[in-house]
Amino acid sequence: MKEKCTRAVIYFIGLIVLALGIVLNTKTLLGVSPIISIPYNICHIWHLNLGATTFVFYCFCVLVEAVLKGKEFKLYQLLQIPMSLVTSVFINLFDQYLNIVPDTLIQKIVVLFFAVIVTGIGAATMVNMKLVPNPADALAATIGDKLGKGMGIGKNIFDVTCFCTSGIIGIVFTGHIIGLGIGTILAVIFTGRVIAVYNYFLKHSMQNIAGITTQLE
Repeated sequence: MKEKCTRAVIYFIGLIVLALGIVLNTKTLLGVSPIISIPYNICHIWHLNLGATTFVFYCFCVLVEAVLKGKEFKLYQLLQIPMSLVTSVFINLFDQYLNIVPDTLIQKIVVLFFAVIVTGIGAATMVNMKLVPNPADALAATIGDKLGKGMGIGKNIFDVTCFCTSGIIGIVFTGHIIGLGIGTILAVIFTGRVIAVYNYFLKHSMQNIAGITTQLE
């Protein structure tokens, strides 16, 4: 029982850290990460709430995942929806109270640096607890599985799709690209590296603390 509680606590911490990373990505002014680019565009154009828009986007990801999986989609996977709601609450909290406005290029790069690291740590922590996955990650894994290429390729396809869709939304409704830039590209490249390094040093020890046996891996 103690190990299950520990596992849930670590997962919840990862969720909060991921929400912080998502918000930091929107504060860099160098371009947001692909995972948040579509909600960010919609919020910017129609002046909507970032957390609520992200929640709707995550629900859409769950819907697409269910369509792709068909009968393979299990009822418990709908838990991604309440998880997304909790994430959106923390996104709103961080977005409201984290008043970061970098002025110089150096400041923007520093914010981007922390955004990438925090996002990677949050995502890895949640995945390593083997509970409810982030809907975007779950959809990326499903895409990879359906193509027989694994999650890596699925993640690349998902990121490129979000990138292109965001660009189209911005151009169609405002005449220019919103929220995409060098920061978007760097987030794609280095977030995965952060996850790899984090897992190399901490994955197994963290899973041992949470009582996750090697049989579950």
